[in-house]
Parts: sequence; structure tokens; C-alpha cells
Amino acid sequence: MSVTLFTELKNIGIDEELAAKVSASLDPDHNASKKDVLIMQEAILQHQVRSDQKMADIKAESDARYHQQKAETDARYYELKVENSKAYAELKTEIHTTINRQYLVTFGSALLTITSVLAVNWYFNV
Repeated sequence: MSVTLFTELKNIGIDEELAAKVSASLDPDHNASKKDVLIMQEAILQHQVRSDQKMADIKAESDARYHQQKAETDARYYELKVENSKAYAELKTEIHTTINRQYLVTFGSALLTITSVLAVNWYFNV
């Protein structure tokens, strides 16, 4: 049995008994049989199952992080939206007040102009 192959198989997660069988079946002095092919298939499937499980764990972790970040982003967006709507309402009120004030000043100056023109006209016509 090759110690390095056995060690490598153990490192990738193959159980000890199967790693020993695979290592023994790949020995150059060993006569290959159908059983050796099945042993290799079992080793490959074990490794594939472990890889699939790791990928599923990574995907689940990634999905959890995504949902957490999405919830945080949505909360922050709502918070900013509320702040902006309050600021917009204040700005709208201020603009409305300013425009009303401007209309009053314009109307007052128009009345004053009309009054002064009538007064000057009356003075010179009387």
C-alpha cells in the first residue's frame, strides 16, 4: 500500500478503510478485478458527496448572508425614504410660504402703483 496515496485519500475526506482498499488496488503488483473498479467508483462517489455537501453548505451560508444584507439594505432604504419625505415636506412648505409672500408683495406693490397713479392723475385734473 502506497503511504502517500493513502494519506492523500485521507486528506480529501475518504474514509480510512476505503482509502486502504483504493491504495491496495492501485498497487502495480496487484491484479485488477471488477471489484477494484467498484472500489474506485465508491471512492469517487464519496468524494463527490462530500464536495456536494460542502457546496450546499457554502450556498446556504451565502443565501443567508444575502438575505441578511437585503434586509439591512431595505431597512436603511426605508429610513432614508422617511427622512427624505420629511425634508421634502418641509421644503415644500417653505416654498409655498415664500411664494405666498411674493404674491402678497407683488399684489401690494401693484395696488400702491395704481393708487399713486390715480392720486397724481386726480391732482393734475382737479
